[in-house]
Amino acid sequence: MEARTSINSPEEWNRIIASFAKTHVLQTWQWGVAKGYFGWKAIPKVWKKGHEVSAAALVLKRTIHLPVIGDVGCILYVPKGPLLRDWGDRSLVSSVLEGLEALAKQERALLVKVDPDVEWTRDKVDGEHGRGIGNNAETAILTHSGFPGKEPTLGERVVSLLKSRGWVFSKEQVQFRNTVVLNLELPEDELLKRMKQKTRYNIRLAERKGVVVREGSSEDIPLLYRMYRETSRRDGFTIREEGYYARVWRTFLGDDQCSPTDKEPRKPSPAFGMTPFAAVLIAEYEAEPIAGLILFVFRDRAWYMYGMSTDKHREKMPNYLLHWRAIQFLRRLGVREYDLWGAPDRLEESDPMYGVYRFKIGFGAELVSHIGAWDFPVSRFGYRFYQEVLPRYLSVLRVQRRVRA
Repeated sequence: MEARTSINSPEEWNRIIASFAKTHVLQTWQWGVAKGYFGWKAIPKVWKKGHEVSAAALVLKRTIHLPVIGDVGCILYVPKGPLLRDWGDRSLVSSVLEGLEALAKQERALLVKVDPDVEWTRDKVDGEHGRGIGNNAETAILTHSGFPGKEPTLGERVVSLLKSRGWVFSKEQVQFRNTVVLNLELPEDELLKRMKQKTRYNIRLAERKGVVVREGSSEDIPLLYRMYRETSRRDGFTIREEGYYARVWRTFLGDDQCSPTDKEPRKPSPAFGMTPFAAVLIAEYEAEPIAGLILFVFRDRAWYMYGMSTDKHREKMPNYLLHWRAIQFLRRLGVREYDLWGAPDRLEESDPMYGVYRFKIGFGAELVSHIGAWDFPVSRFGYRFYQEVLPRYLSVLRVQRRVRA
């Protein structure tokens, strides 16, 4: 099987990955462009059988530079990839993994990490908990015990092949392994019917209280970041500096298009266009912004990656109306699947994400668990250095900087 990396056109690359049955916005050319501003180099690879593309991977490469020491190697990462025509084709999977292993050795990387959208389990939510997902999925993945009395699933077969080639379940799960997915092909009245009663009530409550939702633009980025920072402080999670989000959001909002001839943001219908884009929705009360979200759209899928809100007027339930307007907006575009991006690894109330998870499943979505991120250590020493020595070294430097300050 032939592998090549000679693709240098955003249109060609996005057209290739849009042709897969299941694709992902983190594999688009634009995601590589956005990450390129922060030390990552994109390496697009395709695998072909004859003239047909059978697999593709946008590989991100980053050199590790340490103060005093200097460059100590690099890491390779395939976010939400690779993409394959058929994950059930063992020969194809082996060829792609072999190609990534060879690339890692060629680049003298410490490791290569893959994080494909291969499902481990998909389950309709019963009450607040999935049936047999979440709490035991990670243990099953690590031990490959599977579910007794059943034939191996696709996820189990892929995990088995990864292990046989020396790949290990990563301690660094960059993306969410569990997520919540909503089917937008259903009629609007059916979508409302499948929601929890409390969710429907809160949508109507927000409307009665006078909450309105408008579409935003790149001009709203400073506002969105202020609300995002307030959300992070309230909910206790860490975010990056404003410049990072501004760069990523602007890339997909259309301000940083790959073609210099494009004067306006491009928002094609996913059914026909192959350009990924972002859309901003902002909830307001009496013209005051109180909540917002950013949707990423590619082909017929959408992802809710960023949500933010202030402490004002939370009793008016703006986030419920915001997501309902997002659902209506995406259905008009022709989007078929809405990934609400993230659920707890363990479905326990003690998990920091449990409250957000309950909010998401209220919209009648399915809980999906993936096989997660897997690392191929190019060498035992290099992998151990990356996992154990490097974090300690950086921790010591941070302590020294605080003392000097």
